[in-house]
Amino acid sequence: MTTPIAAYIIKPKHESARNKQVEILQKQIINSKMVEAIFPKFQHVPYIDKMIKLSKIRFGKELLPNEIGVVMSHRKAWQNIVVDNDINSNQHYLILESDSKIINLEILKQQIDKIKLNYDLFFWGAWTGHASIKKSKKIQLNNKYSIGEPLLNSIYGAYGYSLTPKTAKYLLSKTNKIKCQIDIFKEYIDPNRVRIGTIVPEVITFWGDTESTIRDPENFYQIYKRKLIIKFFYCRNTIVSYFC
Repeated sequence: MTTPIAAYIIKPKHESARNKQVEILQKQIINSKMVEAIFPKFQHVPYIDKMIKLSKIRFGKELLPNEIGVVMSHRKAWQNIVVDNDINSNQHYLILESDSKIINLEILKQQIDKIKLNYDLFFWGAWTGHASIKKSKKIQLNNKYSIGEPLLNSIYGAYGYSLTPKTAKYLLSKTNKIKCQIDIFKEYIDPNRVRIGTIVPEVITFWGDTESTIRDPENFYQIYKRKLIIKFFYCRNTIVSYFC
């Protein structure tokens, strides 16, 4: 018997524009809990200025206040997972953000109970669909989907991933001193300690029609430049993954 999916959805109180998107997620994942996001723009966060300065020392770049808030919000979700569940369970708990969009619910339902045997942390979506799986670790599910161990450099984004309670506890310890965006998981994970997996193409993405609550809107040049950079590194990662 397949275990029902359990999810934690991170959503700020002020994001009324994304209520419909969250309602869709709640209908898709019946067993879901809301986690109120932390946004320094709308609430007091102690020592936020100090954390911003320390992030530059630790990573070479100052984080924006809301970027720190996103890390703290995911930490809050991980804390809930640790408190709510058996720490030794290998069951996976799904983390979603308010703009997450499930593309293929059936594949998610079919695989989330199976992947717990081989993975501690699993990305159902990463880097807007540009994650790369190591050729030697790739498992073909059908004529469309594959799962396996990814190149860590190709894992970017936190809009759709699942993890065990023990992995949530591990990430809490690794992010105790915030140094970079939560999206850059490679800076917080030791692949020798955490078994990481992903699926391609992704089954969770994000809605592209809502404005970022972290950064100012991009102009045409910025969007073009970002897409060009993604394409370049995706090509590079595809070549590298072929020989891994």
